Amino acid sequence: MGTWRRRSTDTIDGGDIISLIGEGTVFTGDLVLKGGARIDGKVVGKITAQSLLVVGPTGDVEAEELRATSLSVCGNVRGKLVVGGRLEIQAGGRVSGHIVMEMEKEGLVVAPGGIFEGTVEYAHGGARHQAETPEFAVPASV
Repeated sequence: MGTWRRRSTDTIDGGDIISLIGEGTVFTGDLVLKGGARIDGKVVGKITAQSLLVVGPTGDVEAEELRATSLSVCGNVRGKLVVGGRLEIQAGGRVSGHIVMEMEKEGLVVAPGGIFEGTVEYAHGGARHQAETPEFAVPASV
């Protein structure tokens, strides 16, 4: 199988993409990826990626739980995501669900045209903290 390399140097590091789930392919079950991978088809179930995972524009992931070191989304991802490093939602990408960021330093990046719907939780030193939504209250006067 061939090796694909990401051309952009200003985004997620993760090395070579060595696995591909192509457009038109449907995978259901537990998926364990040892190296960099790209999903252009549909995956339903539990995913563990020990390196960079790219969900391409035609990729559709329905995750019971998705664990990845780094994740770049150009397609659709739904479910619970646990990301060890950086999560990028690219233009045209959509993420819906609950995200647990294990390292706040790397962070969550939503590019213009990317969509995120859900909640984010940050794990600090093993303890998890849910990002608080500030309440804005304006006193009404009559």
